[in-house]
Amino acid sequence: MKPNTLTPVIGLTINEIVYRKLLKAILSGDLPPGTPITISQLAATLRVSLMPVREALKRLETQNLIQFSRNRRITITELSPSDVEEIYRIRVNLESMAARRAARRREDETVEKIQHIMDEMRVAENVGELYGKNREFHFSIYRAANMPILLQMIEGLYHRISPYIHVYIDEAMDYSAAISCHEGIIRGMREKNPGEVAKWVSRDLAISAKISIRGLKRLQTER
Repeated sequence: MKPNTLTPVIGLTINEIVYRKLLKAILSGDLPPGTPITISQLAATLRVSLMPVREALKRLETQNLIQFSRNRRITITELSPSDVEEIYRIRVNLESMAARRAARRREDETVEKIQHIMDEMRVAENVGELYGKNREFHFSIYRAANMPILLQMIEGLYHRISPYIHVYIDEAMDYSAAISCHEGIIRGMREKNPGEVAKWVSRDLAISAKISIRGLKRLQTER
């Protein structure tokens, strides 16, 4: 290879920027499940040409976050209660596997990090911040497992559920049960106890599943 043939990429391409903006809008619930969208509408809103929007939508389709119907109608993917329940069942298995591995490999740095995130969660000012910290807490553990393929699978399922948590999470909810689960996870990590960590991860996911399914059923009733 000739020297200087490949040069560093400075900044993000317009395609990547559009993709990230649309992904964030879907995961945050700004584009709720079931919402119809058009390429021209998105391009106008983002003030870009049609091409980067098309490319972004192709990527989102492979992640099962949007759906193209036969008439080319595009909608944000909407799950049924049974879909949500199935995803959580799979997540329990995958995330428990990652948690067990992380506990066995446990390093002080990881424990200190999740404890710090937990402290930040206690003083979160809104549910959006709380949810963001919750994601950071869990993925700090899963990354510590050092299983990149497993991490990718977990992230894909996490993305499919994320819109439901954001849409249905309630400012008035009691988060004490979830906080208790996180405290159990931290204790298990400190003790290098894989079984204990996996147990509390499973309980935490069970709470999240109830929130998602309850909210989804309420939305269907309101329609």
